Amino acid sequence: MKSPTSTLRLVFDLATIAIGGALTAGLVHIVSILIVPLYASNDAFARLSALGPINATIALPQASADSRLIPFGDPAVAVAFCRYDLRNGPLRVTAPAARYEYSSLSFHTNRGGIFYALTDRAAAQGQFDALVATDEQLRAIASRESEDEPSQDLRIVSPTYEGFVMMRAFSEAPSLYPLAQARTRGLKCQPEAPQS
Repeated sequence: MKSPTSTLRLVFDLATIAIGGALTAGLVHIVSILIVPLYASNDAFARLSALGPINATIALPQASADSRLIPFGDPAVAVAFCRYDLRNGPLRVTAPAARYEYSSLSFHTNRGGIFYALTDRAAAQGQFDALVATDEQLRAIASRESEDEPSQDLRIVSPTYEGFVMMRAFSEAPSLYPLAQARTRGLKCQPEAPQS
């Protein structure tokens, strides 16, 4: 007959094995979720790359049940984007923002992750205006500036050379969708002119 101590020891060993197995399975699951996007060949950047060239504003078709380029796209939200490549220098991003309707800009890496976002509340005088640069480019720009007159630019540091800017504009009614779409088509991504 087994003693109570040996039975308790057996239960403890089985519980330890079960907890260890559950923790290992959980860790493998989390790691696989984090690694899969790195190997995805048809990620957001690849799908958007097929739609147009770098620095061109491209309006996406209205989301519907039949066609949806963006997962969970809302048919009441107009969307446009522009891809960029910072290898040749910083990028100036401008876009109109309506006074009372929601608009937003989101800045994405070439893997699709958002590294910065703005809403219409950050717009000055009905306009979004931002400078996107790498950390190195931003340091070079700052070194040429006067300390007496600091820049008023919104400067955004991109963690990657390639990425895309996405603009979204909400339309309160189906009849207002063309106005929201016109707003998103006002997104401009232009290489910043070098300063002397």
